[in-house]
Amino acid sequence: MRRALLLLALAGCASFRTVTAPPGDLEDYRAFRVAAYEGTRLARAQNYLEQHPEGAFADEVRKAFEEEEPKFFERASESREGALRYLGDLPRGPHAVACVALLVALDSNMQDAELRDLARQVRNEDAKLETAAVQRRAVGETILSAVGVLLDENVYGVRRDETPPAFRTLMNGRSPQTWGQAPPRREEDLFFLLPTRPERESRLLTVIIDVEEKDGVVTGGRISGSDMFVRWAEADQIVKLDPSELDDRTEAQVHAQQRLEGALERRFGGPSCPDLRRDRELYHRACGGWEALVVAGAAAGAEDVILIRGPRGRKAATP
Repeated sequence: MRRALLLLALAGCASFRTVTAPPGDLEDYRAFRVAAYEGTRLARAQNYLEQHPEGAFADEVRKAFEEEEPKFFERASESREGALRYLGDLPRGPHAVACVALLVALDSNMQDAELRDLARQVRNEDAKLETAAVQRRAVGETILSAVGVLLDENVYGVRRDETPPAFRTLMNGRSPQTWGQAPPRREEDLFFLLPTRPERESRLLTVIIDVEEKDGVVTGGRISGSDMFVRWAEADQIVKLDPSELDDRTEAQVHAQQRLEGALERRFGGPSCPDLRRDRELYHRACGGWEALVVAGAAAGAEDVILIRGPRGRKAATP
């Protein structure tokens, strides 16, 4: 795999990318390249970027779209017919809403009901895209916010009913209660969609947060989930991954490692925190009474785990 990635990085020519690109990636790229009419070309470019945001030809297609779409809109905005053509070709385009507003401003001859229907379609599509984006962002935000709370030294060395409000909010989840004793376990179901072809595919990640305790006080927190790193990478990168494929699992683990190293840097980034990794551990450091451990599951369906332990005995040492 490393050799293949190295060859891909070194080869800059389109012919090599054509050979190595996945079939769906190459098919959509070719559809974009052979389009004669500008509107069709831009529509296929947008489709390619939605389906393959990290595709072999993504940089080339994105550059073409960003250069050509504003000019296409500028010409379309010169007439009512041009605005209608833009909406026909790019109903989800960056200037779709502007074209609807332009039709209204030009006192369009379209029937009011037809114009309202067109505007509603554009708004509905924008709302769907935004909702899908919010759902995907929620995956990483849930994991990283839990890590952030577990890095608070005030969480440790106290009973659960003495933990700070942020910790109780984390463990209560959607419950509005922020007082009293936090529950020792929380399960959160996170649903999101991938814009795959021919239909969007739904995903579910169940994130589980467990509290570790010893002698009645909090000593650590555990974040886990079946194929959690694969689902996280899918949501962040908007790309379909197969947890049963070694290359896909490796890609997801690299993504998780990069994101988590940034989050853990403030506690474990100093020279006094040695790298203790072994076996399937993606991250393992311990220093100053703290420990962070990130372990990837061995196979599809297995749990990926993020474990954080804080300094013990802090309460006993407080006068």
